[in-house]
Amino acid sequence: MMSKFELSDGLDENKIFLLNLSQLSTQWSANFYHKERLKYLDIFLNPNYKFDIKRLNKIINISSQKSIASKVDNYIGMANIESNTGKYISSEKDKGKGDCSLFKKGDVLFGKLRPYLNKVYLAEFNGGCTTEFIVMDTLNENIISNKFLSIFLLLDCVVNQTKHMMTGNTLPRLQTFDIENLIIPIPPKEIQQKIIDIMNNAYIQKKQKEQQAKELLDSIDNYLLDELGIVLPEIDNSLKKRIFEVNLSEISGGRFDSYFYTKEYKNLIKSILNSKFPTYKLKEKCIFIAGYAFKSNDYCKQSNALLITIKNIFKNSINLKKVTYLPDNFLQEYKKYLINKNDLLIAMTGATIGKVALFNVDKSALLNQRNGIIRSSLINTDFLMNLLNIELYQKIILINAVGGAQPNISETGIMNLNIPFPPLEKQNEIAKYIQTIRDKAKKLKTEATQDLENAKLEVEKMILGK
Repeated sequence: MMSKFELSDGLDENKIFLLNLSQLSTQWSANFYHKERLKYLDIFLNPNYKFDIKRLNKIINISSQKSIASKVDNYIGMANIESNTGKYISSEKDKGKGDCSLFKKGDVLFGKLRPYLNKVYLAEFNGGCTTEFIVMDTLNENIISNKFLSIFLLLDCVVNQTKHMMTGNTLPRLQTFDIENLIIPIPPKEIQQKIIDIMNNAYIQKKQKEQQAKELLDSIDNYLLDELGIVLPEIDNSLKKRIFEVNLSEISGGRFDSYFYTKEYKNLIKSILNSKFPTYKLKEKCIFIAGYAFKSNDYCKQSNALLITIKNIFKNSINLKKVTYLPDNFLQEYKKYLINKNDLLIAMTGATIGKVALFNVDKSALLNQRNGIIRSSLINTDFLMNLLNIELYQKIILINAVGGAQPNISETGIMNLNIPFPPLEKQNEIAKYIQTIRDKAKKLKTEATQDLENAKLEVEKMILGK
């Protein structure tokens, strides 16, 4: 009877398609039978497919060992595993008090929450992980190794299946039953090892290029200090040097925290004042505009008016992945808080306090509270951004902040910062050189990512027989 039905011309076959009743499986969701997913099943289930195949549940054991997250020494959350690479990212964030799954070194952790994020990790240590990971271990390493399995599960041919298998809206995830029934190719051991060698080499190259990029970026601080003639003082953390006396007359601005009056801090300021260029307070060369406390009930889904909040300001960059919008008429009504292109934005509170970014976006935007605009026609703003983001100034900003867990710095604390002021020609030269460094580092990072993707494509072709 199916042969009597045909799709009309012009319909999107990715959204509307026909299915035989015999093809129905464990789900009634149309997306489960998306042709992108089914094409891989057609390859693996083809009688002429060149490798043996097994359902995942036939080759692995899923760990059922549980514990409490707060009790394990090494905890892995979803955020600790980098998408598409399987790289572990260390974090000091609170791991919570809920249940966790225990894993041992060599186990494969497979993320079932939002499978399109592609979170797979070959454990490098013993520990516990969020229950959003399935912890698996192959039953027989002589048939298929955990290393090969972790590589295969990271490939596009898996992600392009699992992203159509998830259920739920707010927190879409895979069902354990569907994961257990994934089809896994079992190449001969020599081919598995060849695939492992290809990926190991790609990871080594990626790590080397990322390290080169890091070294380039780390060199910016020393380059700037050398160009400006700033010689940092030696730090003596001996007990004798950490104990000192201060006259009451020396205490200023209501500051009673000890570090504000240490010789170390005074020497940091002195090193800037002894620069080979004249120094000025920031307020002598710039103006400052504090952000406004826009109300959350004024936010809208889409408009031409962006609201830049603290979550958008990173060191040296504006991130617009998570954007808040205000009504278009706010651009005129609150024009005092309108951000000009090439303004510097500074975060004034929280974990990102002191981070400075150049607003070089061709969009209309207003600035939210606890952030500030540093604006000047007298300074190369690229030069100033790089200067304020070096470790020396980030340290001084933190010292000038008030508060404990949630430090805050005031407009006064920012605008009283001392800065060396080279001639504009020299500022331009410095800014241009630093941009060259950043461009080289960015190119290396891009190459590192692409090298890994190319290796995964090569491996996938070997497995799919393309």
